[in-house]
Amino acid sequence: MSRAIAFTWGLGVVLAAALPMLRAPHDDAFPFSTYPMFATPRERETLLVAEGVTGDGSVAIPPSYVANGPVMQAMGTLLQAQAQGPTALRQLCEAIASRVQQAPELREVRRVQIVSATFDPIRYFQDGPEPEARRVLQRCRVRSRP
Repeated sequence: MSRAIAFTWGLGVVLAAALPMLRAPHDDAFPFSTYPMFATPRERETLLVAEGVTGDGSVAIPPSYVANGPVMQAMGTLLQAQAQGPTALRQLCEAIASRVQQAPELREVRRVQIVSATFDPIRYFQDGPEPEARRVLQRCRVRSRP
């Protein structure tokens, strides 16, 4: 291979690797990514969670009791109920409580609550997973077990 071809090939590789620097930060495309998830500061994130209230505190209710298992489907179910309003939130809360009632591993849960929690992504990893703010959107009772 001649020096000119090798130089041209090498320069092309360097330019291709530098190409993402010339594009907009959110213009993400294969094979050269601008890594948009790191291109801008992360704002505070608000998540919806289902909690079980026990005599000693609270426990996280697994996603399979909210929807059908996957975490993102549980989050989608909670967000959809929130968007539909208080009646939908109450119905979802009662459905979760009914499933919890049947779960031996959650026998200590007396009440279910759907909570909106806001997190600072930096503080989450530095100080721990405690939310900056939280608001209970819906509460419902778990009926006595047979």
